[in-house]
Amino acid sequence: MNKNYKKGATLLCCYATSIASIHSAFADGYRNPPPTAEGIAKSGANSVWVDDASAISYNPANLALQTNASVVISTTFAQVDNTYQNPLAASSFESDGDWNFLGNFYYGQPIGDSRWAVGLGITTPYGQGISWDKADFEPFVGPAPGIQQGMIPYEASVIYLNFNPTVAYQLSDSLSLGFGLDFAYSELELKALLDPSAFGAPLLPDVHEAKATGDGFGFGANAGLTWLPVEGHRLALTYRSQTKITYKGDFEAPTVPPAGLNGDFETEIKYPDMVSLGYGVQLSERVLAEVMVEWMNWSVNESQPLDIEGVPAPDLENNWDDTFTFGLGGSWQALDSLVVRAGYAFIPTPIPDETITHLLPDADRHAISFGLGYRFWDAHTLDLAYTISIYEDRSAPITGAGPGTYEIDSNLIGLTYSASF
Repeated sequence: MNKNYKKGATLLCCYATSIASIHSAFADGYRNPPPTAEGIAKSGANSVWVDDASAISYNPANLALQTNASVVISTTFAQVDNTYQNPLAASSFESDGDWNFLGNFYYGQPIGDSRWAVGLGITTPYGQGISWDKADFEPFVGPAPGIQQGMIPYEASVIYLNFNPTVAYQLSDSLSLGFGLDFAYSELELKALLDPSAFGAPLLPDVHEAKATGDGFGFGANAGLTWLPVEGHRLALTYRSQTKITYKGDFEAPTVPPAGLNGDFETEIKYPDMVSLGYGVQLSERVLAEVMVEWMNWSVNESQPLDIEGVPAPDLENNWDDTFTFGLGGSWQALDSLVVRAGYAFIPTPIPDETITHLLPDADRHAISFGLGYRFWDAHTLDLAYTISIYEDRSAPITGAGPGTYEIDSNLIGLTYSASF
C-alpha cells in the first residue's frame, strides 16, 4: 500500500476508534438508559427495591430476596435530535433523529429453600448510533480549512450485547450478596467522506466514500450487596468491572484510484468500571423512596490506541473525565394492582469541550421521569415509563476537535413485561 494512502487510512481508522463512543444520546458517555421501564421511571435509582430478575443489572444481591422465579422482557425506544452549528458553516446541521430500539431479557430462579438464587441477563448496556446528512459535510472535505481537513465521518453505529449469568446468596435476614460475570460481544461501523489529496496522495481533490467495520469480545464481572440495617431501610452497594474489547475489522474506500483503499485495523475500547451506592426508605406501607450516587471511571478512555497493518498510528486523544451521577426515585402503590413511579437524576457528560465532536454530541442532562406499573392475573405486570430530558447548552472552542455549538433533544420510552411463577 502506498505510504500516503496508509496515512489516509490511519486517520480514517482514528475516527473508527471513536465509533464505540457514539451513543451520547442521553449525556452519559456511550452508556444506554436503564434497562427496564421501572428503572427508567425512577431515573436509574433502582438498586435498592428492585424485586424481580432485572436485579441482575441493577443489584445482583437482590436476586436472593426473591421467593419466586421471574422473567422480565423489556424494550426501550430512544430518539434523539442533534443540531450542530459549525462556525464556518452558513447553516446548522441536524442528525436524522430516528428511533432506536433496545431490548433486554432476564430470568431469575431461587433454588428451593437454600437461600441461593441464580439468573441470566441478556442486555444492551452500551451502543446506539448517529447519522448526519453527508451532503451537509461534503463542502468541508479537502485540504482547505473546514470542519475536518481531508475526512469527515457522517454516520456511525455500535451494537453491544452482554450475557450476564448471576448467582446470589442470602447470608442472613439482613444481608445478601450477588455475583455475576459479563460476556460481551460488540460490533462497530463507521461511514465517512474522504479526500485522499488531503493526505498527500497524487490525486486532484475529490470526495470519496469510506467505510470501517469491526467486532470483538470482552469479559468482566459485577457484584452487589444489600443490607437491611433496620426495618424499612436498605443500603445497596454495587460494582461492575471494566470490560475491554479489542475491535478487529476492515476499512475500505472502493472508489479511490487506482484500485481503491482497503486494509485491516485494530483498536481497543474500555467500557468503564462503575460503583453505585443506594439508600432506600419505606416511608409508609405503600410508599418507597431511594437515593443513588454512581461513579463511572470514564477516564480509562483518556486515549484509544490504533493499529493498521503494523503502521504506527497516533492514539485518539479523548481526555474524558470520571463522573458522578446523582439520582432520586420513588414509588407509590396507589392501588393493589397499580403503582406510580417518578424520579430525577443529574447525569454529567464525561466529554470535555476540547474533544467533543459531531460524532459525540454530549452535554450535562437533568432527567425527570414518570411511570406506571399495572399488575394483572396476579403474577403478570406491565410497566410503562417516559423521561423528559433537559440538556444544558454546549459549545466547543475554535481550537477544539469539533468547534461550534451543540443542541440535543431526546425522547425515551420504556415498556416492560414481567411475570413471577
